[in-house]
Amino acid sequence: MNARAGLLFLMLLLPGVGLAQTTTAGEPDIRRRLEMIEQGQADAVRAELPALMTTYQNDPGVMYLQAVLTTDGSEAAKLYQNIVDNFPKSEWADDALYKLYQYYYSIGLYKTADQKMTQLREQYPFSAYAREESPKESPPRADEKTAVAEPKAPVAKYGTNFTVQVGAFSTVQNAEDLRAKFEKEGYVSNIFTIVTNGRKLHKVWVGEFQSIAEAKRFTAEIQKKFGLNSIVVSR
Repeated sequence: MNARAGLLFLMLLLPGVGLAQTTTAGEPDIRRRLEMIEQGQADAVRAELPALMTTYQNDPGVMYLQAVLTTDGSEAAKLYQNIVDNFPKSEWADDALYKLYQYYYSIGLYKTADQKMTQLREQYPFSAYAREESPKESPPRADEKTAVAEPKAPVAKYGTNFTVQVGAFSTVQNAEDLRAKFEKEGYVSNIFTIVTNGRKLHKVWVGEFQSIAEAKRFTAEIQKKFGLNSIVVSR
């Protein structure tokens, strides 16, 4: 009787174990959804976001996805900062810190932007973003010592393109004028508008590049040809 009871117990227990295993949520596929956003499917990802936030509470990847989809710049910055402060060891911390650098530079807070870049280089020296040179920084002197060993090239988290931001204006006409200037010279350019603290900011983006290094070379061309400081941004 005891053996039969034990067998019945196991038969009842095993399906429950199997159900628990199949319903346990795995890691959210953030990279795939970021690729969808890059391919113009942001609305589809935005529709998934509430369920993701419920299933993966306090997941830094989901927070990063939420920030990317947030159109208000100041609100997105809060989300990125939350990742940096509370999940500094996550794979999205360096991305979030770089987004903060881009945000503060785009609204003209250059000192704060430089602080974020310094933090990025100190905390995440092997990040691809750590190699980004601030537009306001001077190139290294010839007598400066170089690092003993080159850091390993990081693996890209997701496929993306890069562009170069040549200006940011509160007045759309100023942005249109600058875009027209670049288009007259044969450069592909567009205007990307964000909302920050209730006001619109119109950013002028020029060019499309597959790597940060390629985009950075273009910033030098812009400085030489147009006398403008510019910044590399991810699309």
